[in-house]
Amino acid sequence: MFMDGTLRKHIIDTDKQAKARYDILMKQMLEKNPIDENLKDTDPLKWIGLMNNYKHCVEEIIYSELINC
Repeated sequence: MFMDGTLRKHIIDTDKQAKARYDILMKQMLEKNPIDENLKDTDPLKWIGLMNNYKHCVEEIIYSELINC
């Protein structure tokens, strides 16, 4: 890829796919396991922890699907 000049295009395409997949998976995670928005006001650290947990789960899924094929 580097030698024929397609590496940059491949990286950009993979990044676009990963971002689109991230949006879809986060939406699905929040639909299946909703986090109460009132929690953001009452216990922001717990809310951040839950959101970070979802984020890391989604990133692992994307890594295994797109990068670690």
